[in-house]
Amino acid sequence: MGMRPDDFADLTPSEFFYAWAGWAKADTDKRKEAWERTRWEVWVLTCIQLEKKDRKDMTAMFPLPWEHTAEQMTPTPSAELTQEERQKRINELLQCIKQDKQ
Repeated sequence: MGMRPDDFADLTPSEFFYAWAGWAKADTDKRKEAWERTRWEVWVLTCIQLEKKDRKDMTAMFPLPWEHTAEQMTPTPSAELTQEERQKRINELLQCIKQDKQ
């Protein structure tokens, strides 16, 4: 974080947390900028080799994890299990446990 030992010793826990949170955000932003710059470079080098009709938007060709929309990040709800399906899973787990003990 670039902090002198005396400055670190003078911080309260909450002050340290806020200093660390600010430093972590700045570090994350720096890393994202580097990835976005690299993506742009690769996209340009790729596009000069493709015909115009085959070129896509940079974010479509090379998506980054933090660019996903909320609907893509939302897990799909699993179907509710019936009582028979639950009992079958329990029996399978019990079989595995019994085999491990032998």
